[in-house]
Amino acid sequence: MTLANKITLLRIVLIPVFIIGLLEGADPWPLYVFLFCVLTDFLDGFVARMRRQKTTLGTFLDPLADKLLLNAAFLVLAFQDRVPGWVFVTVFSRDLLILLGWNLLFVLTRSSTINPRWLGKSTTAAQMICVAVHLLPVAPPALFAVTGIMAAVTVLSTFDYVWLGGRRLNQLD
Repeated sequence: MTLANKITLLRIVLIPVFIIGLLEGADPWPLYVFLFCVLTDFLDGFVARMRRQKTTLGTFLDPLADKLLLNAAFLVLAFQDRVPGWVFVTVFSRDLLILLGWNLLFVLTRSSTINPRWLGKSTTAAQMICVAVHLLPVAPPALFAVTGIMAAVTVLSTFDYVWLGGRRLNQLD
């Protein structure tokens, strides 16, 4: 197993630590664990590129780790009334649609190729920033603004992936 994949697995293993800390109100540790996970997200990609260790496993695990971390974070933040419930539903629905679309395309084409989109990467970054900001003592107007921007980017990314999936399905006819 490559170093990059080990870093990604560490990020996945730390998700329960982050969530438990968040649920237990163990401030500031959940913020530190979350920021460490965000840094390892950048680190695993950097290591994979520098060592030329891009793998099929890493291509699957890296976005999975992001989705698990962010969906868990937004679920707990919504449960704690730190973000509105619709925020979690927006984030979760996007990821669910992407997963369902990927599965449909895989069944129809037998291709598991996942090509990240610029807007998708922007969405992940916006969601990470949003979670981090909600873990900090930030004034409500700033929280509202960051959450609104993140939600808008998430919705745009959802439409982008649905549009792309529709184009790929039309090519099968």
